[in-house]
Amino acid sequence: MDVFIDYPKRIEKIREEMRTSGIDLLVGTRTVSLCYVSGAFVPWRSTVLVSLDGYMSLTTLLIDLERMRHESWLSTLHGYAPLPGMDLWDVTMHQIRGLKLEKARIGVEVGHSPRGNTGYLFSTEFDLLRQALPDAVFVPANHIVDRASYIKEPGEIALMRQAAAMADSAVERVKEALCVGMTEAEVAGIGEMELRRLGSSYHWAATGSSEVASGYRACWAMNGTTPPSTKLIQKGENVIVDFHPCCSLYYSDLAHNFIIGEPSAEQVKLADAFTRTAQALISGLKAGSTVGQVFRTVHETVNELGYAGYTIPSFGHGLGVMGHEWYPAIVDNDEFRNVILEENAVEVAFLAMAVPGVCGMRLETPVRVTANGGEMLCATEPVLTVIEG
Repeated sequence: MDVFIDYPKRIEKIREEMRTSGIDLLVGTRTVSLCYVSGAFVPWRSTVLVSLDGYMSLTTLLIDLERMRHESWLSTLHGYAPLPGMDLWDVTMHQIRGLKLEKARIGVEVGHSPRGNTGYLFSTEFDLLRQALPDAVFVPANHIVDRASYIKEPGEIALMRQAAAMADSAVERVKEALCVGMTEAEVAGIGEMELRRLGSSYHWAATGSSEVASGYRACWAMNGTTPPSTKLIQKGENVIVDFHPCCSLYYSDLAHNFIIGEPSAEQVKLADAFTRTAQALISGLKAGSTVGQVFRTVHETVNELGYAGYTIPSFGHGLGVMGHEWYPAIVDNDEFRNVILEENAVEVAFLAMAVPGVCGMRLETPVRVTANGGEMLCATEPVLTVIEG
């Protein structure tokens, strides 16, 4: 899918954030920063450099350099190898010295996260930088790319819509095929085959690529991570499927819920509460609202319906280019509570409700923030789908 991305404008957004923070040079190591700046798939430990005076570069593992020349829009690319003088930080610091920024204010991506392969600067790498550049001032700079990549441009939203359509189709193929006796792994394979057929380049989730859970595995308390198993699906069980396609570096994330056979009264009650809460969440993703306001609205809804004790108290996370699946999360903490939702930001609306022994249900769907509330990018509705047993 050919979509125009204005990369120079993207870099200028980064530089605007750098100016505001008094940063002369950004040294990006997180996956989101590598991919956002380079416009390419960067799986290895790498750095991107962006200076205020116009310099931009990517330094990545030598075995990927030729591919980067084909995929990245950047003209300055460097390869590194685990050899004396050719290590990632040798090559990166050589560039910094060449720019005469040994005494500059340098932004680095330090921190930690509950997610896995995020790319924060290692403590050993930070020590290397400080020893090699003793006169530089190092400042935390995670917010630079977080803020620059927060609002999506039209091309980015177009790619996310395409990825969302892939996810919709994967769920539809599962709906057509799902039956008693399948393993969870088979269900995942049906969806993944459809994603690949439609051009998904990467199944990105740190929670085990595609996720499928049935029966007791769908009902675990605070159920949020379900890599598929060889468990056989039985009549009367509910099934959670959760797919994570990627279109030209842009993510989608879609979870849907099925029941094989006629649902019980308790399952119907939970499904109704789930749908009502999901609708409150999606409509609440409105420009001008704070993350804290959205969280409180959803929490009050689920509490009134009697399911607060069965629901994960987290209702979404950011979405965008590869690596962007955190800023801002819809959680009630100091980091995100006061973040204001802005038009054309994209959040994954997340809702996980599980009553042990009864049913477990999960919502994940990408939602564009608008002035009138959230616009779902996927067409799959947050309702329970019943499959005849």
